[in-house]
Amino acid sequence: MVSMQPVHEPHGFLGPLPLELFISIITLSLDSANPLDDLIRLEQLRLVSKTWLWTIEYTPQFWTYIPDDPKASARINEWIKKSGNAPLRIAYRNFTQFHGPFMSLLYPLLHRWKSVSISTVHWNVSAFLDKPAPLLEELILRGVSFGPDTSLFASATPSLAVVEFLDVKVPRDLSCLKDLKSLQLRGVTNPSGKFTIGRLYDILSASPNLKRLNLDTNYEDDTCRRDPLLFPDLADITVHTTFDPSETTSAIVSMIEAPNLTNLSTQFDDLAPAPVLRLSTSWLRRQSLDQPKEYNVTIRLDSILVSVVLKGTSSSPSKGPQLLLSLRRPTLINPLIEILETAERLIPPCAVVTMDVDGTNPIVDYLKTPRAEQDGTQRWPLPKLRSIHFRLSDASQSFALASDFARTRRDVALITTDAEVGTTHATSKYYNTTRT
Repeated sequence: MVSMQPVHEPHGFLGPLPLELFISIITLSLDSANPLDDLIRLEQLRLVSKTWLWTIEYTPQFWTYIPDDPKASARINEWIKKSGNAPLRIAYRNFTQFHGPFMSLLYPLLHRWKSVSISTVHWNVSAFLDKPAPLLEELILRGVSFGPDTSLFASATPSLAVVEFLDVKVPRDLSCLKDLKSLQLRGVTNPSGKFTIGRLYDILSASPNLKRLNLDTNYEDDTCRRDPLLFPDLADITVHTTFDPSETTSAIVSMIEAPNLTNLSTQFDDLAPAPVLRLSTSWLRRQSLDQPKEYNVTIRLDSILVSVVLKGTSSSPSKGPQLLLSLRRPTLINPLIEILETAERLIPPCAVVTMDVDGTNPIVDYLKTPRAEQDGTQRWPLPKLRSIHFRLSDASQSFALASDFARTRRDVALITTDAEVGTTHATSKYYNTTRT
């Protein structure tokens, strides 16, 4: 095990503080969102005193982030030396045609890489990712390419848990993904051309232990039928879909079996509600449990969130699956209405629906307009709706909106409004006494 204590340690205390506590305080004070600034700040903190200088200088864990940045180029060798034998976090960004010595400098230390992020423009990095990486936990690649016969890290990545491929030409051999927990694929291609659904199927087959999956639908449909892949630990799927004439979305969904899925999130263009409907319909149908459920529907101008509350005890209901549908261009409300109607048909008759909605959202008018049935009768949209919560920007609208909705939708028992008043929020509850 790699020691994270200072290399030279004359005693276990820094003044009145135990040394480990002082190191923890310094670590927590750093901003992990900008590691390069952290390194520069550490160099400044060394000037506080000789004791601080010694502690910071000889604590390897402070110097494990190695960035390729013009502000850091003169210090990289020094930071690598200070890091001792601790695992390294590598960050390389280069969008020019000239690739300097950074990767060549870090390549001999590949056995110490804990995380690596490489962002470039179609640079073949095969020569730098060809040896075992026993400590590697996270791999983020953007815009890179590989030779067709590349075997990433010689297929020896026992700790690799997170992989993101963005605009990457993916090699054939992906056996390094076998222990993966989180996978993101966006804009990926083969060295020879576009990805097929069959190729995606092969990648997913190599990652049976996934817990999180993030995909786009930019794949060619090869029309082959495949057995669904079982992912017993998969809890979270995010799909980004655009105009989809080849119906690749439904093909992708049909090959993923995730009995423990709890979060399905998708972003879609208003030109492509159909793929999203197929995706959400397929998923919601799998959530039909025997026990009664409460459905919470949250509606923004650009999204719908359908979450399921499983009825545990009355005091502490347990959380169930949730479906988030996000509209990239919120100028058209029709796709959201279509998705809401689809969700409505799938909600079990025994369920109770609550809703959280912007008071000015066109969905409000939709909920107040009865629909004609084939037998000539009329019914309200979302008839299982039992309570609704309006978020307002003007508190003066609260009573008028609540009373109007109560008179129109007498089947809704509770109407709540939440409005900003200065720097605070004013919440009002209205119990519908006009119910029939």
